[in-house]
Amino acid sequence: MTTPPTTPRTRRKAITPAPVTAPVAVPDPKPAKPLITGTLKIKDLVELVTAAVGGKKKDVKDIVEATLTQMGLALDRGHSLNLPAFGKARVARQQPAASGAVLTLKLRRVKAGAAGETSGKETLAAANDQD
Repeated sequence: MTTPPTTPRTRRKAITPAPVTAPVAVPDPKPAKPLITGTLKIKDLVELVTAAVGGKKKDVKDIVEATLTQMGLALDRGHSLNLPAFGKARVARQQPAASGAVLTLKLRRVKAGAAGETSGKETLAAANDQD
């Protein structure tokens, strides 16, 4: 009876952990813009919206300005705004001023985390709409 040929056993090499090195700070070629603090201006809003949805900055600027104009006109007429992502705003007090009017608004916002949730009743377009 013959024995099957055997292969020589090899020894496993001991695994040594890689040396731990301190992280090296690499300068950012384009530093990140800090979060907006204080007053949000139209330029900042346009940049935020452009980053969120993409598209050309000029086109986004036109849309943002038109939206804000229509919101302002609605408030001037005494209408309430009910915009799920923004909240529900109504004019609490309106006083005439030399440069226009001073509006005092009451704004009711939804809890954090629920802002993006809608009941499905109010949508701008159907999911399969394409322009």
